Amino acid sequence: MGMPERILVIIPSPECGGAERQTMQVARGMARMGAEVIAVADPSILPGLTPLAEAVTLYAAPIAFDAGVEISAMRARQRQGLAPLLALLRADTALICLGLPNEGVGAMQALHAAEIRMLAMTHLVRRDGVMGETDRAALRGVRASWASVSAPASRRLEAMLRLPPGAVATVPNGLAPGGSIPRTARGGRPILLSIGRLDVRKGATLAPQLAAAITPARLLMAGRGPLAGVLTGVPGLELLGQVNDVPALLAKADAFLLASDHEGCPLSVLEAAAAGCPILATVAALEAWPEPARFARFVLRDASHIAAVFAETLRDTEGTTVRVAEARQVAAAWDEAAMIRRTAFLLAATCA
Repeated sequence: MGMPERILVIIPSPECGGAERQTMQVARGMARMGAEVIAVADPSILPGLTPLAEAVTLYAAPIAFDAGVEISAMRARQRQGLAPLLALLRADTALICLGLPNEGVGAMQALHAAEIRMLAMTHLVRRDGVMGETDRAALRGVRASWASVSAPASRRLEAMLRLPPGAVATVPNGLAPGGSIPRTARGGRPILLSIGRLDVRKGATLAPQLAAAITPARLLMAGRGPLAGVLTGVPGLELLGQVNDVPALLAKADAFLLASDHEGCPLSVLEAAAAGCPILATVAALEAWPEPARFARFVLRDASHIAAVFAETLRDTEGTTVRVAEARQVAAAWDEAAMIRRTAFLLAATCA
């Protein structure tokens, strides 16, 4: 199977986060392999994608998923927004980025109508997630291959879509190789860093209690989201907004926190591992990795417990050093090249 010559990358996301960054990594990689890669996203997130679009052509279309819009109207909006571009941009195949499995049903219908076979890459498959009958009905007859970023998520997606075991492929996230940034010398008040959307899923509601519990240490939160207004001005908490240079930020932190109630294969964990930043995370946030206790400390979604584990991380320097070394090995093993090759193979198989 040869590499498809022209690949569309469809991103029907309402924001630019880890899933979208991972998708652009893959898009750039396939462009470097010789394919013509065209990415289509909503105008609202194009500014966030532009710095990531080396060798990738960007087009705008009004396709962002909006949970506040009635589902049939949302599907129609995506179909109508994407159809004119598909008529113009004839492609061999398409990769569609799905933060949640039902975020791009209308876009998938448009691709099917244009006779473009696709690989639907799902990044977040909740344990309590369901695929409504209307969405399943809308997908009947759509020619699509499915993949997810972790084996547990792939198995849940099979159940959700009523697919046979093994029907959903797994493509773990990976990091590009690069020189490590030296860790900043410790001094002053310790820093606990959280990176991600400021919402309930990521545990942002814990921030006021957590900031108080770790005082005099500082809690830094990078990202945007619906809770930003509520968290502004909280004592001991510094909101950084969207941060482009994540490795440099991680180099300054004493520990990285991911207090999510569910995840796929978060890039932030790999970035923290590569940066040598100690990792504190919920069990759910680390389900993509075998034996995560070897490289991270587990926390509950409870401010007092997180504060206690953070204190232990600072106090137990020997145990923290061992986990940091294990984490670096994990980051080195989960590499970008393997992720890109696996995705390119699945796209070629989809065409065949």
